[in-house]
This record gives sequence, C-alpha cells and structure tokens, in this order.
Amino acid sequence: MTARRSINPAKVTSPVRQLRSYAGRTEPEAALQASLFSRVRAASATAVAFDTLRFVRTLRDKAKMSSEQAKGLADAMAEAIQNDLATKTDIAAVRTDIEALRLSTKSEIEVLQLANKADLAETKAEIVTWMLGAIGFQALVIVGGSVALARGLH
Repeated sequence: MTARRSINPAKVTSPVRQLRSYAGRTEPEAALQASLFSRVRAASATAVAFDTLRFVRTLRDKAKMSSEQAKGLADAMAEAIQNDLATKTDIAAVRTDIEALRLSTKSEIEVLQLANKADLAETKAEIVTWMLGAIGFQALVIVGGSVALARGLH
C-alpha cells in the first residue's frame, strides 16, 4: 500500500511554466499547450471557499488582534489560497494534457525510429555496393597482375 502525498500547487503548475518556455513546438503540441493554458486560466477564476469573516473573528477573539490587522491578514490569506490552490479539476486537466503529450511524443519517437531503420537499410545497401566494387577491383588487379606476370615469364 502506497502512502498518499500532499500535492504542492507550485509543483502542479510547474509543467505549465515549462511548456510556456518550450520553443520548437509542432502544431499538436501548440494546440495542447493552448488547451492547458485555457484550462488553468479558467480554473484560477473559480472561487475557493474560505470564510474570511470567521477567520477575522477568530483572530480578533483568540489572538486579540485589532480589527484592521485581522481583516488585512484574512484578505491576504484568501488571496494566497485562491491564487495557489490547485483543484481536483486542475490536476485532472493537467494529467489529461500530460497523457496527450506523452502519446504525441511516443508517436513522434516511433516515426523517428522508422526513419532511422530506413536510413540504416540504405546505408547497408551502400556499404555492400562499395564492398562488391572493391572486391571486383581487387580481383581485376590480381588477374591483370597474373596475366602480366605470365606474359613476362614466356
């Protein structure tokens, strides 16, 4: 049984930041990246439930903070939570996009492997042609040398 780890929102969005800096994209990758960014933007617009009034009251009553300090801290906490929290939908969208990129990369690798096999076969044929030519040339030199030697002896 594996232990569950908590998800750091900064790590969840790091592939997005990496994709942003990726320059040599193909059309499918660019479409996936645009989809990912639109989902992240849409998800960040959703509200996260954080009871600022209750938080302010708790700070005032238990921590004996002034009303202004408590309100300022509550606003800062609400903003931090809303900006940094990844929802399950965000994580599912990132996972879907990562899977699509993985499949795209896998198909590109397969295409490159086939191209490499074709290049290798062409190179093998070229090597065989050169080797047969070299063997033929050597045989011709040996026969010519033998004929010249035979004429020289007679």
